[in-house]
This record gives sequence, structure tokens and C-alpha cells, in this order.
Amino acid sequence: MTYLPVYAAVTARVVLALDAAWAVLRYATSGQAPRPYNAVTDRVEAWRDDRRPRPEPVPVPVLAAQLRRLSDQVQRISDSDRPAKALHLRAALLAYDDGLLRACSELGVRPPAGASRGMSREQRFSTESALLASGFAW
Repeated sequence: MTYLPVYAAVTARVVLALDAAWAVLRYATSGQAPRPYNAVTDRVEAWRDDRRPRPEPVPVPVLAAQLRRLSDQVQRISDSDRPAKALHLRAALLAYDDGLLRACSELGVRPPAGASRGMSREQRFSTESALLASGFAW
């Protein structure tokens, strides 16, 4: 009696189980689905976003005040030498990026390509430039 077909079937199942476990672990830690599942997760996220109520519009002076406060906070944190400075700076920058994107959506300004939550310096600069070019100042 040969055990080769049984061995091959068991090995294939173990490899598939490890691959699935790796994909779940990667999705749980980074939020990035494996490539074959990207289309499914994109549809689920779009469906979830469509079901959420739309936020009420924020007046332009309030947006400007929020962005001014957030930019001052980012500047204060970057100038300080407080404990966990990197963590505080990252949180402030995420809030600032969110404010920039909110201002873009409220004012009908199309943010530059690739600009999303957690922007790089270049993306943040181009988003700020697009808002300033539209006449919005904070």
C-alpha cells in the first residue's frame, strides 16, 4: 500500500491552512486583504459606507478654525520634547489629514491622487495647495 496520495493530500491541506492563517493574520494586523480578496473587501467596504448616514455639512469658518487648531497642535507637538512624541505627532497628523480631506469634500475640491488618511508629506502638501488654490485659507 502506498501512502504517497494520502501524504500529498494532507500536505496540500496543511499548506492551504497555513496560507489562510497567514492571510487572516495579515488582514487583522494591517487591514490589507490578500490580493484575491481585495475586490470582495472593496465591495463590502463600499456597501458599509453606503449604509452609513452622510455627515452634515460643516460651515466653512468652522472648517477653517478646526484646521487652524489642528495645524497649531501639530506644530506644538513637533516642537516639544514630550514623552511618546512620535505617537502624539502621528495622531495629530492623522487628525489633520482627516480635516484636510473633510475640507476637500465640503468645498468640492478634488484631493490629489492617492491622498487619503495617513498622507505622506508630499500628499499633504499637494492637498493643502489644492485647498489654497480654491481660495480656502485657515
